[in-house]
Amino acid sequence: MWTKIACIALFALIYCEFLADYVQLSQCYWQSPKPANVGNKNEDELRAIIIADTHLVGPIRGHWLDRLYREWHMHRSFQATMQIFGPDVIFVLGDLFDEGDFVNDSDFQKYVTRFHRLFSPPSGVPIISAVGNHDVGFHYKMDTYFLNRFSKHFNNTGVEMYTIKGNHFIMINSMAMLNDGCGFCNAALRDLKNISEKLNCLENGHKCIDAKTLEEHKKYSRPILMQHFPTYRKSDAVCREHDAPEMEVYRENWEVLSKDSTDLLGALLSPRVAFAGHSHHYCLSINRFGIEEYTVASYSWRNKVEPSFLLAAFTGSSYAVLKCNMLRQQHVYNVYIASVVILIATIIVLIYRRRDKRRMKT
Repeated sequence: MWTKIACIALFALIYCEFLADYVQLSQCYWQSPKPANVGNKNEDELRAIIIADTHLVGPIRGHWLDRLYREWHMHRSFQATMQIFGPDVIFVLGDLFDEGDFVNDSDFQKYVTRFHRLFSPPSGVPIISAVGNHDVGFHYKMDTYFLNRFSKHFNNTGVEMYTIKGNHFIMINSMAMLNDGCGFCNAALRDLKNISEKLNCLENGHKCIDAKTLEEHKKYSRPILMQHFPTYRKSDAVCREHDAPEMEVYRENWEVLSKDSTDLLGALLSPRVAFAGHSHHYCLSINRFGIEEYTVASYSWRNKVEPSFLLAAFTGSSYAVLKCNMLRQQHVYNVYIASVVILIATIIVLIYRRRDKRRMKT
């Protein structure tokens, strides 16, 4: 009797905590970018995992049980993703932490340690993180103190360009995009203009005299925009694909960038595709400068009933993106509930069988 009960309980535990992520994620696959023309057939392909809004809970608003269980499943999902898909690079589009903008240095260091423990990629696979408002605060709260300690561990709190296999990724601090003359905004605008000049140099290589830019970034391809806030849109009603349960009206500089900042990014960078997070819901839209923009859903059960991430493959001239749904929290609960029902039914059946045997003997 007890052997059967133990087997049912053990199966439910192993499936829910170790195998279910593999079953769910095995339904996803890499899509190959279609070459823009015949001459681009031999371009290197870069495979990237893009996640957002992990929101690791903090010591003030977070409950230890919530942290223990939901972060365990984020860790399991991440490790399964690494083993199944083997990406070249991982991008995290902000809000790594839930309380990063007001915890003390000791708690922030614990945050960093937890993040690296939960999201530990294979050797040689970099994690590149954009900064979010829960990491350093919204524009009104942003301070050099918060920026410096985030930058110390994640090396990016401003505007940066990363070139990987001929693809230029522009990482942006969305909270510094108000263009109101503050020091952070002025620095971000200066960096944007410098990157714009580098891209122009690469595009006109025969005229470019910036040897350092040519050496570091090799050749031109239209850049890929990555940040925490989506570019301006009224709501998710404009999305071609979305999974938001209701249509929230977005405010400029809070839920999305302002119209002016969006137009500025389009004019300076002329990106070919954009990626963002922040809303906690998936959206595929055509933004104000006429390109596809993917808003990545939250990676955490705490924010999203059905979390997801993106599998994105890039070449210098093309890209292909697939939304990959993660394990639903309700699925795990349903399996455990079903297991309990089966356990109870098994116990009842076994008890009645024992009674019948005793009656037959008497």
